[in-house]
Amino acid sequence: MKSKRITRNLYSLRYTASEFFSQNKLKIIICLLFCFVGLLTGIFTAIKLYNIGDSDVFEDFNLTYQLEDLEKFAQNFFGRLLSYEIVMVLLFVFSLNPFLYIFGWCLLAYRAFLISINCLMIILVFSFNGIIKSLLIILPCQLIMLVVLMTFFVFMCRQIRINNYLKCKKYSNILYPFLIATLALTIINLVETFLLFIFRSNIILVI
Repeated sequence: MKSKRITRNLYSLRYTASEFFSQNKLKIIICLLFCFVGLLTGIFTAIKLYNIGDSDVFEDFNLTYQLEDLEKFAQNFFGRLLSYEIVMVLLFVFSLNPFLYIFGWCLLAYRAFLISINCLMIILVFSFNGIIKSLLIILPCQLIMLVVLMTFFVFMCRQIRINNYLKCKKYSNILYPFLIATLALTIINLVETFLLFIFRSNIILVI
């Protein structure tokens, strides 16, 4: 009985995801293209900055130049929380009108740019410890966060359009997705922060 319920829920989830993709295929593809450009731009920029060897670029681009900065639990958790909440609010604003969609896509691309430039700079500067933290912890968590933000933006674009068409003033279909996305991002943020704290450089060196 329990297995049938799980199977039914999985099938329902798969159907919902498939329907969501089919209804928003164009927007999803555009978001992915912008994010891909952002990731590539971040990679090339990181290589260029590293070759320059100027320490000022770390402050200009808010890049990590001390390994200990990645391991501060409270500072990193609340810093990222504030960051993605601001991004979500901006994405919501940009979803209000089709003429503003481009700014949402650019914001997602900039987010992807920051992910790739930070992850690659961590690898280039901190070598082995940087690889462990960047490829195994930061990059996967940040990419999942990016997918959540992209899904939230695409969903809100469609939902706002439906609300405007139906002249609906019900705010629950806007508030609930925001809260769900916030919860998902917070869980990912907590996992990333916890893993970075657990796999601190002094522990890695002992192992």
